[in-house]
Amino acid sequence: MTIAMIVLQPGDERELAAFLANNRLENQPQILWRVSGAFFMAEQLLAPLEALCQQQPATLLLFPGSPQGDELATRLAWRLQGSAACRVSQCSVADKTVVKAAYGSALTAMLAYSSLPLCISVARDATVHAAYPLMPESEENVVPHPLRAALSPPQCLERPMHPLQSARAVLATGQGASAPVFTELAHALKAELGFTRQRIMCGGCDEQRMLGVSGQAVAPAVCIIAGASGAAAFMAGVNQSEFIVAINTDPAAPVFAAADVGIVGDAEEVLQALAACRSVSD
Repeated sequence: MTIAMIVLQPGDERELAAFLANNRLENQPQILWRVSGAFFMAEQLLAPLEALCQQQPATLLLFPGSPQGDELATRLAWRLQGSAACRVSQCSVADKTVVKAAYGSALTAMLAYSSLPLCISVARDATVHAAYPLMPESEENVVPHPLRAALSPPQCLERPMHPLQSARAVLATGQGASAPVFTELAHALKAELGFTRQRIMCGGCDEQRMLGVSGQAVAPAVCIIAGASGAAAFMAGVNQSEFIVAINTDPAAPVFAAADVGIVGDAEEVLQALAACRSVSD
């Protein structure tokens, strides 16, 4: 059995040597892989370590007990199709088991593994003051691979603009203007049809045409609001219109406060009159 020890930072040797001594593995063949440089990411070491494992196969790979050591042990084991465990205190290659603390160190767990190589990060042992010195048969420097200098350029996806966004005229209808005739009136007025949230909730219309905070915000030259009370959430979607015409049977409807022209009357009758005027002007 060959043991590969990966030193990430100065001082890791003592921690790894203590693990070997505590598990009576100090007489096994050892190789040492020392990472060059003080600052690196785990992503930069995976490929170099995988290449070393192919050149110098090892049964057991030991990493220091640190966040980087935990990540490298887990990800390298997956690449090598082996097994991984983090913060291991005991290891038995003969029984194919490892022992580690579990549930916040309240319990000790014994875990079995089946695939080799076994990649583990070792548990820190604060009671060890003098550890068995490492005597590796060979030592290699691991040079982290540089990360790419920049991200891939973004891809711009072309999405067709919704007709409401480019319309010069919009007919916004609420619950008071829900009859099918209003679709015909919108065509007669050469306006795109939009709906309030309450109208959408009643069903029977395209929810992609909802106007307001929860829907689309439009800015046409003319926006005709028919049968809508003028709730603030709805008005936020049409208040950028150049000219607003409000039609409602209730003279006290809040929509009139935001309108350039307000018409008190039946929405269908008023729109038919407007459509007739439009046909005459055409």
